[in-house]
Amino acid sequence: MRIGLLVAVIAGFWLVAYADLERARGRAIHDGLRQTANLSTLLEEDARRVMVVADHALRATAAEGTIPAYLVGETAGALGATTGPGPALRNLMIVERDGRVRQAAGLHKPASVADSPLAEALVGESRAFIGPYREADGGWRAAMIRPLANGSAMAVAVLDLDRFARLYATQDIGPLSIILFYGENGVVLSHSRSGMRALDENRAFFASVLPRLPAGENARTLSGLDPTEGRERIGTVRRVAGWPLYVYVRIRTEDVLAGWYDDRWKRILETAAVSVVVLLLAWLALRQLGRLETTTQALRASERRSQALFDSSFQIMGLLAPDGRVLALNRPACALAGLPAEALVGHRAWEFRGWARTDELAAAFRQSIEKAASGRFVRYETDVVADGLTRVMDVTIKPVYDDGGIVTVLVVEARDITERVEAAERLATALDQAEAANRAKSAFLATMSHELRTPLNAIIGFSDIMLHELFGPLGSPRYRDYARHVQNSGRHLLDLINDVLDMSKLEAGRYTLDESWMEPAEAIETCRALAAVPADVGGVTLAVECPLDLPNLLADERALRQVLLNLLSNAVKFTPRGGRVTVSAVREEDGRIAITVRDTGIGIAADALARILEPFQQADSSISGRFGGTGLGLSICRDLMALHGGNLSIDSEPGRGTAATIRFPADRTGRPVAADGLPA
Repeated sequence: MRIGLLVAVIAGFWLVAYADLERARGRAIHDGLRQTANLSTLLEEDARRVMVVADHALRATAAEGTIPAYLVGETAGALGATTGPGPALRNLMIVERDGRVRQAAGLHKPASVADSPLAEALVGESRAFIGPYREADGGWRAAMIRPLANGSAMAVAVLDLDRFARLYATQDIGPLSIILFYGENGVVLSHSRSGMRALDENRAFFASVLPRLPAGENARTLSGLDPTEGRERIGTVRRVAGWPLYVYVRIRTEDVLAGWYDDRWKRILETAAVSVVVLLLAWLALRQLGRLETTTQALRASERRSQALFDSSFQIMGLLAPDGRVLALNRPACALAGLPAEALVGHRAWEFRGWARTDELAAAFRQSIEKAASGRFVRYETDVVADGLTRVMDVTIKPVYDDGGIVTVLVVEARDITERVEAAERLATALDQAEAANRAKSAFLATMSHELRTPLNAIIGFSDIMLHELFGPLGSPRYRDYARHVQNSGRHLLDLINDVLDMSKLEAGRYTLDESWMEPAEAIETCRALAAVPADVGGVTLAVECPLDLPNLLADERALRQVLLNLLSNAVKFTPRGGRVTVSAVREEDGRIAITVRDTGIGIAADALARILEPFQQADSSISGRFGGTGLGLSICRDLMALHGGNLSIDSEPGRGTAATIRFPADRTGRPVAADGLPA
């Protein structure tokens, strides 16, 4: 359908162009015919005047027997026989019948015309028209002959036919057109086209085809096929009034239509260009229309999907106008109102008790809609009664703006949050209970840790007295071993209690730092000395790599030593005999101080790295049986570093060792320390 319409439109363009071209062609032909008619009239008048002037001169000469004085020595043009390009009456003569020239006037004065085409006419007794003939100089002439009144000689007027050729050549009628001046016998006297060899050699060449007019007809317009050339032509043939002569202006159709041909190609190109543009525009329009149809179909499908989602949503959803009128509702909203959508659309939203069961709730709903219509996002909670149960709803009203920033639609959503509210209440109750239990736990741990420390100190002290036999020998050597076991067990238990107490303080937020400026190298060396004994016992090499110009550090020295000792203890504990533990410290580019404890021990699996920093967690369940410990050390180290604003990170690979790094922030570092202990 669209292609057919497009073809019809383009065909209409071409039909209009064809009709215009045909009208233009008709006008061109008509203008050509008018041109030939006008030109033939002018040329016929020119020929008539020439013939009248020549005849007048000839009669005057014949009547007087001599050339009148006013003609002698004067050019024919002075008598009016010149028109256009030169004189038409070339000579006026009185010639004896034997050809001798008695008297002559004009441009050429021959002594005799005996050898010319005029000789035969001189012996006659009547008027004659001789020509065309060619003179020795190559010019074409014609002559009018009249006997003198006394019959003694002949008066001769010689016409210059080349003058007509020059006049006709000045007419702009086209290179393929021609103007002919000929007699009743069809012999051409003169014509406008030079170089027509056949016509110059035989002036009667066109005698059989040149038109002649019957008596009483002075002019005729011709059109159609020219038999002499086999081409279309138009023209006008006109009789020279009073003379058996004709002027024929014949114009080739190609010459008449030369401008039309140019306009035709221009019009064809213009129509083709318009057709191409129309095709292009139509293609673009069809393409855009196809896209529009695709978009429309997609939009309709999207609308159907959106409506399906809109209706299938468990949430209450609706669209309101800024004045509160209902535009659209989904099924849950209609169910809550207890009315079908047809009864709700177009009415104010706060008028339905299913949504606002009291006047106060309706007023609050209306105020919320008015706030949203002013461009504000509104969110609040309200109670509704659904199926006889009071439900808590979370309501949001969002404004939607047009391109001009004006609110055009309000989107209302209501979600049932009854279970969430109830769960929040239960969670709040559980949190209160958990906080109370945590406080009780912390108090219990603090109390029990204090109560346990007192007898443990006594056990450790008395076992130390027994080991040193301050009050005398113990007797059996086994008692010394028993006392050593009692002392070691008491110290281990005291360490565990100290860890638990520190953990409870950190969790309760009651651990405070005793900060001061210190040299981290001294703390590292102190911890190395304390860890050297178990390292020697375990056959582990312990090394320190610390630069001499390491900056001072603002930290709790006891906490730093506790962290380093814990990390060194773990490194030594989990490094097999022959291994190596290295403590290194460096100031990083961002100004932080990093202390790393690196070992060549058993390493930690990747899945265990995520949990070993949590309280009571170890790499695997067999470690506590093989190496002892509660799993609190790394958690305490992490929390102590967090109190300093730093962090603890652990990198490890099973079988390749572990690197534990603690970092202090840049604002806790001071000026570098020189080798002599003074600020650098």
